[in-house]
Amino acid sequence: MRSFWLLPAAACCLQMACSPAENPAPPPKAVAVEAARVTQFYASPPKIARGQRTLLCYGVENAKTVRIDPPRQELSAVLSRCIEVTPAATTTYVLTAEGADGRTATQSLSVQVGAPLAKIVNVTVSSVEVKPGDLVNICYTVENAKSVTIAPLHFTGGSKPKGCVNDTPRKSTTYVISAFGPGGEKDEERVTVNVK
Repeated sequence: MRSFWLLPAAACCLQMACSPAENPAPPPKAVAVEAARVTQFYASPPKIARGQRTLLCYGVENAKTVRIDPPRQELSAVLSRCIEVTPAATTTYVLTAEGADGRTATQSLSVQVGAPLAKIVNVTVSSVEVKPGDLVNICYTVENAKSVTIAPLHFTGGSKPKGCVNDTPRKSTTYVISAFGPGGEKDEERVTVNVK
């Protein structure tokens, strides 16, 4: 009589040199780091007179740090922002955005700076209420003006920063003081003298 031995399944596998199916874990996928990008960089306005201000507006994506030159200044890494600058001369600004991978993206722009604008600093009158024929003295102080006019007196002054003119109005009069700059720009003030 023959005898049969029943072996457990594990023992059978060992005897038959079988092994459970192996499923190794896939290697981790590399996370792609998106490059930093400058989405916008512009000046508003791009041309100014000396002494005026302009806005530099920018936007970046995927940036860890942002800076602008000159002068070097650290900025926020945002989609949209404007900063105010007052360049003394025509200036080229460079915006640099650096990503988490250390790569940088740059853009540049120039702000054109021209001659300073003509400006009326002040206007004074000796009196804002007079009798018909009384003497009125009108004085002004200007900056950067090539010429000054006062209407309706047909007065034209040169480039001196200060001047005065007299009038004897017979009726209420509004005097218009205008300062003209080298580029043709104009600043204007009005003052009314009432005649009673």
